[in-house]
Amino acid sequence: MRATFSSPSRWLFLAALGAALGQERVALAQSASAETAPAPADASGAAPAAATTTTTTTYTAPYGVPAPGTDINAGLPSSSRPITGGQSDGFDLNQPSGGGGTVYGGKGSEGVLLSGRSVSVPEIHTVKRGDTLWDLCDRYFGNPYAWPKVWSYNPQLQNPHWIYPGDEVRMRQAGARSTLSSLHERGLTRGGSGSGGGVGAGTVFLRNEGYIDDPEKDRWGELVGSREDQMLLSEGNRVYLRMRPDVKVAPGQSLTIFLPGQKPKDVPGARQPPGEIVAVKGTVRIDQYDPDSHLARGIITESLDVIERGALVGPVGRRFDVVPPKVNEKTVWARVLTGIYPHVFVAREQIVFIDRGSEDGLVPGNRLFIVHRGDAWKRGLKTATRATRQRMLLDSPDDSPVELTPVDEDQKAYPEEVVGELRVVRTRKYSSLCMVTASQVEISPGDRAVAKQGY
Repeated sequence: MRATFSSPSRWLFLAALGAALGQERVALAQSASAETAPAPADASGAAPAAATTTTTTTYTAPYGVPAPGTDINAGLPSSSRPITGGQSDGFDLNQPSGGGGTVYGGKGSEGVLLSGRSVSVPEIHTVKRGDTLWDLCDRYFGNPYAWPKVWSYNPQLQNPHWIYPGDEVRMRQAGARSTLSSLHERGLTRGGSGSGGGVGAGTVFLRNEGYIDDPEKDRWGELVGSREDQMLLSEGNRVYLRMRPDVKVAPGQSLTIFLPGQKPKDVPGARQPPGEIVAVKGTVRIDQYDPDSHLARGIITESLDVIERGALVGPVGRRFDVVPPKVNEKTVWARVLTGIYPHVFVAREQIVFIDRGSEDGLVPGNRLFIVHRGDAWKRGLKTATRATRQRMLLDSPDDSPVELTPVDEDQKAYPEEVVGELRVVRTRKYSSLCMVTASQVEISPGDRAVAKQGY
């Protein structure tokens, strides 16, 4: 049977219950005090015999707080532990006790500890299941970020993500010393300075992303379909290619996926190189080919951008460019034409084309300064609308008067200001592909660039 209470009755019941519990706690406290208090002396004044009492105290640490006596730094190497009470730090570098070693490294680099021996790096490594360039560089050089340099040694690798068991990967240049100390000098290990014939400071690594030429001569076929139900394709998608009847392909062959873009912009004062801008989209590897229907099936092994049906495929030569700075043999003035993609502005780490090439004396590695002259605001207004040039006359008593910003002033007497730098990555006869290595402002078609002799 369950009793029910009205609201006043419920509160009276809870109050009585609380009072009873409080009295019980007081009684328990008094009982405990009586047990621990000393017994009174008898009539003769002699104290009674002391009773033996054992008290056990149990401490429970709050959640998240280590128990008393726990060494919270036990899992750290000595070099990472706080030093208190006259302790000393042996800076053990995670080495077992009693083990000695030699630290190799250049100024400002991270330490590479060798336990009394040299680490041998093979000239050729045979790929095993699970190997990646990242892991191999970490294993041999202690620096997984060295994979672009190793990739540059292996032009047969179309994609650094796709290496297979049995492939032979060159880990160092032929004839190079194989000890880790020498590789540190060559700039492969973490923090290397790049001296001794290795990768120099300022070296640019770039996979070919585009060129100016006739795309029809490189057209072998067209990407017409995919096994996957999606519009935008990328690395890993299975695709179908319709090849030209006069072209034969074989399983295992890799072709470049590309799209012909716009012609270089007609920039005032710039030379118009022949051909179109071709944007490279990725790489496809042929798996099957039917010579009767001229239909091939393949897998996209590399994608630089989204790939859609209608993209062209062909034997476009692609390589991994490693371009260190090179002194300019002559002074060459050029104009920025455009980028691979129709961006309005271009900035650092993007690719642009210029209207000067090998016929003008440019070679890969040359550096060009981007120079501006004149008032940057007025220069932008020349291509803007008339309303953009209008400004308010705030001190006039008339209603909302406006005037035009003057832009017709001759600015040839203004000094030239360096606002960026280009690195020539690849040259053709009348044009060059460049990477923007530095920029203070946006770069747009028509900007002037100069390769100064001796720089």
